[in-house]
Amino acid sequence: MCVIIYKPEGAIVSDKLFDHCWKLFRHGGGYAVWENGRWVYEKDFMEKEEFYEAVKEFIHSENTRVVLHFRFATEDAEGKRNILPEFTHPFEIQLQDTKALLFVNGRFSESYKGIVGAPKIKRFVEDINQLKLKRWQYEKLLAEEGLLEGLFRYRGERARLLTLFEEDKEPFFSPNPPKGWVEYEGLMLSRKVSL
Repeated sequence: MCVIIYKPEGAIVSDKLFDHCWKLFRHGGGYAVWENGRWVYEKDFMEKEEFYEAVKEFIHSENTRVVLHFRFATEDAEGKRNILPEFTHPFEIQLQDTKALLFVNGRFSESYKGIVGAPKIKRFVEDINQLKLKRWQYEKLLAEEGLLEGLFRYRGERARLLTLFEEDKEPFFSPNPPKGWVEYEGLMLSRKVSL
């Protein structure tokens, strides 16, 4: 399980929230920021201080739009936790008509088989990229009660996904509208994080 924080313009991420999220979800971090009409991202952060230095300018400015992801490693197909930089989020999605960045909080169905040496999100991204979908098809698949709804349920809880399409500064939430997301001081969090 992880946590995604969406910070729109007009909000800030406090150091207290950042520190708390890292304490709970300490297996890596990544972010994307809206700059000059497109999403720019960086990931592979395995140390809190390095991650914070990379994002502090963005999270403390009311004039930026940013997505943060704090990872807590899940098991691969063999039940091992893979705490590696390449499994931090976001992941690149290549659609027919656009590119996107994907952030995930939650687990996939137990029936969805993962890859040895990688979390299920890695297989999901590979599967989506092989389909060569158009944006509208991707959105339809990820919609609540869409074709992939069962895939996003693990022991009764639905995973929450956030997709950033390269040309759109507004994120696409799944489920959409963002059911299960928590509003906190102008931010959207993919789960409750008690401070």
